Amino acid sequence: MTAFSIICPAKLNLFLRIVAREPSGYHQIETLFQAVGLYDRIDAHPAGHGIACDVRAGETEPGLGDIAGELGDPADNTVVRAAQLFYDLAGIEPGVRLVLTKAIPAGTGLGGASSDAAGTFSVLNALHGRPLRLHQIMRLGARIGSDVPFFCTGAATSLAWGRGDRLLGRPSPPAAHIVLAIPGARTSTGGAYRDVSAKLKLPVPPRWLGDIGTGDWEALAALEQNDFELVAFEQMPELGAVREALVTGGAVMARLTGSGSALFGVFVDEERARAVAEEVGAMDGVAAAFVVPTLSEMPAVRQGDPAV
Repeated sequence: MTAFSIICPAKLNLFLRIVAREPSGYHQIETLFQAVGLYDRIDAHPAGHGIACDVRAGETEPGLGDIAGELGDPADNTVVRAAQLFYDLAGIEPGVRLVLTKAIPAGTGLGGASSDAAGTFSVLNALHGRPLRLHQIMRLGARIGSDVPFFCTGAATSLAWGRGDRLLGRPSPPAAHIVLAIPGARTSTGGAYRDVSAKLKLPVPPRWLGDIGTGDWEALAALEQNDFELVAFEQMPELGAVREALVTGGAVMARLTGSGSALFGVFVDEERARAVAEEVGAMDGVAAAFVVPTLSEMPAVRQGDPAV
């Protein structure tokens, strides 16, 4: 068997509402996922026995620090958890060495860990002759995290509801340039859900998501809402100034992504986006600011022996 690899994109939440809290503690949400061109990478190499995982830092923006070191013990990350679930369901004796190269910072709401889990399913399924079907992989993904099924679908833009695992692929918005502003402070997803749900009067009426179009950034901007901003801007006041700078700089839309702490601004003009990223990157509390493209399709698994 040869090796397989995949690049794993980050995501934005173009809007995000919490509509209910289940007795189990999980939350029901409504959101619109959009994949963007900031990538981790997973390489899967056949090995004798077991699941081995190496974590490395990829090319990152100045100021982001030790991306790989943020993940702690490789045995505890979502790549290893996904691999274990894959082999259990496929009924195959594990025998793989996985190399995770990180560029998506943790604790920012950009979905790096979820994307890595989905990428692991993809490379392992390819490595072993595709024993699992998509619906099986998506069910496994939901066991790891609410965002994982989105990355499993192959759609770069999807409406999602329920726990985030009920998905409807949508046409991608027009190509745009995204300014990502990464604060030095990071957030905990579990803590963010707890804090924001305490401020909301749940449940709230769900929105009919089928009416939401994706062909116009101005229309998407009218959906301006991420419930996590209720607590993120209070706990990290510097985020408000960053968002204001994005809006003043000409962003069509500017908001928090996921549970935070990253902010994004949508720009039609790349030159303007890069100028604003430079300004925002110099602001207090911002570790890095840079420009990435929106995606209209998700990366595919590649076969070969990548450099290690």
